[in-house]
Amino acid sequence: MPITSYTMYVRDLKQVIDRIRDRPFDYENALIQMAICKNGYGYKCRDVLSRGRLYSEHHGGRLSDDNWRPYTEELGRNEIDEFFVLPEIYAYSDRALHTPKNPLSTAHWDATVAIAEVLVQERGAIARRQRMLFVGFADSIHAEFFLAVDHDLVVYDNNPGSQFFEWKTDDAGTEFSIDVATSRRNFNEGFQTR
Repeated sequence: MPITSYTMYVRDLKQVIDRIRDRPFDYENALIQMAICKNGYGYKCRDVLSRGRLYSEHHGGRLSDDNWRPYTEELGRNEIDEFFVLPEIYAYSDRALHTPKNPLSTAHWDATVAIAEVLVQERGAIARRQRMLFVGFADSIHAEFFLAVDHDLVVYDNNPGSQFFEWKTDDAGTEFSIDVATSRRNFNEGFQTR
């Protein structure tokens, strides 16, 4: 089975997120929760669109810190947006949740690990959602090293699992089961299955 590249999927996801932020009146509601870990730091953003208004919050800090501090929207969003342009992006499958090889503790220093959970409902349409755990690299050498080491944890044939999933109709309401954390401890706990 071939390993699935998620580079184009992530580019499309970024377009959805940008459209929600740029054209909020096209949507009934939306919720974007995203966090990345790179170079020993973590960044989180949460955007809530309700009644045509978009509310955003951003946090960040060292992964070794127990509490992340609020960041300005510009800084927080810029750090996260850098993930979307990485040339090599793959996704973790549900197997990453059931292993002692936690993606946050085993990811290569040159990797950017990102969790993205998005719920969106365009006007007059059924809500849809996706939840994925990605890993991105700035070059193919580090990506190949990662794939050799963690090949058992990545998505093959576009089948991430039940905890991580590509776009699907939201048949479970608007509750999100993973709360993107504002600290290293909570971030690690967020990777436990519920």
